[in-house]
Amino acid sequence: MKNVLVDFSNYDALSGFGEIVRNYCRRLAVADVPDMHFIFIIPKKHIGEFGPHIDYIATENRKREIRRYPNHIDLWHATDQQFGYRRHTKGTLQLLTVHDLNYLYEKHGIHLLRHKIEMPWLIHRSDAITVISEYVKKDVEQHIPFLNKEPQVIYNGIDDVEAHPRKQPSFVKDEHAPFFLCIGHVREKKNIHTVVPMMKYFPNHHLYICGANHWAYADKIRSMVAPEDKDRIVLTGKIADEEKCWLMAHADALLFPSKLEGFGIPVLEAMRFGTKVFSSRFSCLPEVCSTHASYWDSYEPEAMAEVVRKGLEGWSRDGQEAVDARAYSRTFNYDHYTEQYIALYRQLLHI
Repeated sequence: MKNVLVDFSNYDALSGFGEIVRNYCRRLAVADVPDMHFIFIIPKKHIGEFGPHIDYIATENRKREIRRYPNHIDLWHATDQQFGYRRHTKGTLQLLTVHDLNYLYEKHGIHLLRHKIEMPWLIHRSDAITVISEYVKKDVEQHIPFLNKEPQVIYNGIDDVEAHPRKQPSFVKDEHAPFFLCIGHVREKKNIHTVVPMMKYFPNHHLYICGANHWAYADKIRSMVAPEDKDRIVLTGKIADEEKCWLMAHADALLFPSKLEGFGIPVLEAMRFGTKVFSSRFSCLPEVCSTHASYWDSYEPEAMAEVVRKGLEGWSRDGQEAVDARAYSRTFNYDHYTEQYIALYRQLLHI
């Protein structure tokens, strides 16, 4: 039996990384894999949560506990490129999952240089790498010098969000008032500022911009909102999962003008609820949304509004377009994701 360590340090993170590892961890813990024994690096409060057949290493004490771990680790899976610690020992294979190379487009100066040195080093020190989209694969192949291994694409799964509990957020004063939804960290790369001036063409709609908003970019967006619209265009901050599900189930549309995504989980989640998706054509989004979104080719407010109007004409949550989008979204699921990683572990371990 082979010992496989999987790093779930981001289990509690309110981010895409957290969403992915929570779903993968729960499924891997109950998978029938008699030829492998799993060790989870996980925050201390979750130790023991997945049963006694799993070994646990506390994220907070991982260096010390790994040094004391009595058994040889055959495979170490770092589930994202921001892992805090990875130990190299003889006979331990290293698998790294790369979610994006966004530093190429976001960082500058010494910070960009540091990432340009660190990321190739992490990749070259790995025996195998996976990526979450063809877009990320192309980025890796183009920008990592002397790449000596082919990245394998394993798409993220999407949880069965349509079955999750729902709760109307307190900032929604009238549940019957129509609204649009933006969701994600309110940062420059999300391009959300382009949506605000478009809202003058939808005077009866609210716009809820949901996600962490402590960056200066959020202040820029706040400054764009006219005083008379401050109750209509709202930066809500972080929201709970049940609030997110309520919003997606009731929104007229998800507006996703992002410039940089390694994958873009919210677009597929919105499809699960029959919610119309409007997207940019940047990065991986055309790959992930396929034909099940309407795309902006211009970011002039009137042109954006026209795309939204046309996209909503005849749209119904029970209509054929929504049914097709929902079926497409369901092809991205964590059961398949887990099966692919278990198969890759076996391939790397020759079992």
